[in-house]
This record gives sequence, C-alpha cells and structure tokens, in this order.
Amino acid sequence: MSPSMSLPRVSVVVCNHNYGHFIADAIQSALNQTLAAHEVIVVDDGSTDDSVAVASRFADRIRLITQPNGGQISAYNTGFAAASGDVVVFLDSDDRLCPEAIQVVSQAMADPAVARLQYRLGLIDASGTATGAVIPTLLADGDLADEVRSGRLFLASPGSGNAYRVAALRRIMPLPVSQEERHGADFFAGYGTALLGRVKALPTALAQYRVHKAGDETSLCFGNARATAPQTRILQMRYQRLAAWLTAALPGERLAHDVFPDFSLQKQDFANAVFSAPNYGAGLRAGLAQLPPMLHSIRLRHCALPMKLGLAAWGVLVWLLPRRLGMPLARHVCNPSSRRSAVN
Repeated sequence: MSPSMSLPRVSVVVCNHNYGHFIADAIQSALNQTLAAHEVIVVDDGSTDDSVAVASRFADRIRLITQPNGGQISAYNTGFAAASGDVVVFLDSDDRLCPEAIQVVSQAMADPAVARLQYRLGLIDASGTATGAVIPTLLADGDLADEVRSGRLFLASPGSGNAYRVAALRRIMPLPVSQEERHGADFFAGYGTALLGRVKALPTALAQYRVHKAGDETSLCFGNARATAPQTRILQMRYQRLAAWLTAALPGERLAHDVFPDFSLQKQDFANAVFSAPNYGAGLRAGLAQLPPMLHSIRLRHCALPMKLGLAAWGVLVWLLPRRLGMPLARHVCNPSSRRSAVN
C-alpha cells in the first residue's frame, strides 16, 4: 500500500457567484495538484454571467451544481452535502490553491484529533500575479474551544485558507443562513469546528487570495467586499448568531453573550474613524473615542510584548501625525495589498 492510500481523502468545493473571469483559474488549481483531490465540486450560486459555461468546460473532471442565488453560506451548505471525502476545502472561486495544497492538507489531517487546519495565503492581483504579501500575519494553534466559548476568538485564516474534518463539520451543519447577512461562512464553519477538536496552523501559504477590488492598494480596507458597518459591530452580530446556532446544534454548549474584537478588526475601525473625519481636528476627536478599545485589543492579543508595544506606538502615530504621514502608515498595517511596492 502506498503512503497516499492511508491518507484522508480531500474534497475541494469551489463556491462561485459571477466570477466567470476567475473560476477557470480556481478549478484548474484544484485539479493540478501533486496529490489529486478526492473530488472537485463546483457550486454556482445563481450566477448571471458566463460562470456556468466556463465551469462546464471541466465537466468530465468536476461535479457542477447550480442553484438559485442564496449567498455564500448557502453555497457552503450545498457543496458540503455533496462532498464524500474525509476532509473538505472550500475554495472561493476568485482564489487559487497552490500545487502542493492537497498533499500537505491530507498529511496534516492524518492526525484524527485535528478538526480544522488553517494556513496562510499569498496575495495575487486581478491578473494572478503574486504581490509578495502573505496573510494572516499570525495564526492560532491548539485546543481553542474555550476561547470560542469565552468570546475571545482566536486568530484565523479567511475562507480559502482552511480545511475541515468532515466528521466534525457534519455535527454542526448546515451553517445558519440569514437574509440579513448571507456571507461569513468561514466564520461559522471555522469557530464551530474549533469546539469539536484541535485547530492546527501551518506557517506556509497553501493558497492564494486574489485582490481585485478597484483602488484596493490606496484603500484602508483590505479585501474585495466593502463593509457596510463597523467591523466590530459586524463581529458582534455574527458571534451572537454563532452562539444561538451552536446552542441548538451542540446541546450543552454555551457561548458568552459578548465577543472581544481582536486588533485585526479594531485597527480597521480606528483608522477609518480617524481618516473618514473631514479634517485633522475632527480626526483627533474621532480617534480618541476609538483609541481605548483598540489599545485594549492589543493588550488581549496573543503576541510578544515587543509586538504589543509596536502596535500601540503605531496607533498613537496614526492618531497624532499629520494626515499625509499618518494615512500611509495606517494603510500599511490595515491593508496588506498596499505593501506591494515595499515587498517588490
């Protein structure tokens, strides 16, 4: 028996909505692996562009499922219900897997105690060119169930940077679909499975996150979706939904009522408050209101004291410096896409 035959089988679920110009790249990356995926499933969530036609070119190598538009969480539920592997990777259709991803994931998930595996992602631009930046900076590892229960959520990788043990995820599926917010599937899958086993973090990048939002490099906000509310408020709403859902899915589990936002979110709200104000004086006043919760998030962060001091100094400088100096400094920390020139 070859070593690969004893490894867990990895299903890849590609979730797509109107990314016809990227989806072929995502599917190809899932197929071109050093260790073949057990299966590649593509869920098209009611696209109105040519996504289905593009995905159909791979019909002999994938399973294509189409559904009316229901949002990312609905697409996760549909793809998971169709998956037959031991481990599942949900790949956003504008992202890519690195060629060795399935092999590394399968080997890491050979440990039955691991319920969720998370890894870093290299950033690529709209054309697929690597920028040199990698996210996240820090990832948590270990038995993290009590952190979820207490509302001190651990540092995690976004959607395409995760693999889940199917047996664990099956205990809490389907993910909670809401008309108010149809995204954040990785939030529910990731923190839910952390209650059911160990979270293992790998320092290497096994996937690539494509940034294609117009003007992203000059923005304070990282990622392809614009927030419609402060990040900390969105987190609070999501955590309360998480608590209600897991209480029903896992009888006996009880989560805290409130969540403690990590620095990764507090820094965004802080910088937006300072620089969305109409002038320097107004920015000082707005930043003053956001400074205490941001400094509190730094104190609670799982990192060494020198890093905490550096983050606190960053906040004070962003708050007090003239805008022409403070804005680039804020952008460099808040938005990894802006680091392209420094890295290259």
